[in-house]
Amino acid sequence: MNLILKFFFISILITNCTAPVDYFGNNINLYEENVYLSELRDKKNDKFILVFKGHFNRVSESDMAKREITLNRYIKLIEEFYGFTKSTIIFEEVFGVISPRYYVTIQFE
Repeated sequence: MNLILKFFFISILITNCTAPVDYFGNNINLYEENVYLSELRDKKNDKFILVFKGHFNRVSESDMAKREITLNRYIKLIEEFYGFTKSTIIFEEVFGVISPRYYVTIQFE
């Protein structure tokens, strides 16, 4: 029993100390970027929902600018990956209290 508890605490320590990884497998530094893409949901007619994790309690101008830069970088990456040339943001929402998520619905062409 004691060995199981040690393994449990060590595994929690290791998982909490690792850097977050985005949807594409890149390590993320949350001091440089305050959000990262965690999920990409493909909907019909080239419409995607991008789900971001990160620090949403930061609402200063610099943090909002970082969020906008990160969003635009992921949009450009998705356009290049899937061969789209144009995108339009349809809907944005921050949802959740304990583990908030930033949802962005985008129509690609």
